[in-house]
Amino acid sequence: MKLHGTFLVLAAASLLPGCATVTQGTQQIIAFKLEPKESKCDITRVGDGKLGSISTTSNTIQVGKDKDDIIVVCAAPGYVQKTSRVVSGATGAGVTGVLLDLGITDMITGAMYRYPEEVTVVLDKE
Repeated sequence: MKLHGTFLVLAAASLLPGCATVTQGTQQIIAFKLEPKESKCDITRVGDGKLGSISTTSNTIQVGKDKDDIIVVCAAPGYVQKTSRVVSGATGAGVTGVLLDLGITDMITGAMYRYPEEVTVVLDKE
């Protein structure tokens, strides 16, 4: 009887692969606060190339979650170009997924990672 109960628990756990994939999704929106207001930025990620562009009038971008950092290159007339890195980190749900299926699903989908929801980039005058 004890073996039967253990089997049921393992079977139920196998139905929940990728905890973060299910609960957190594989996409997220990042909002940028840019100064000066004339700033325009290109968003890239190693292996994926250009993800898009942002400005103060269109300052959000939807990205797929991933272990790789996002590179933001911003420029504005009269200001020094600036390159910033948006660092990806593991989420609590992603770590929990490791307990369910060794995190394989969440690693493949990128769901176990998350970028900051808001990033500030301030350019320096030339």
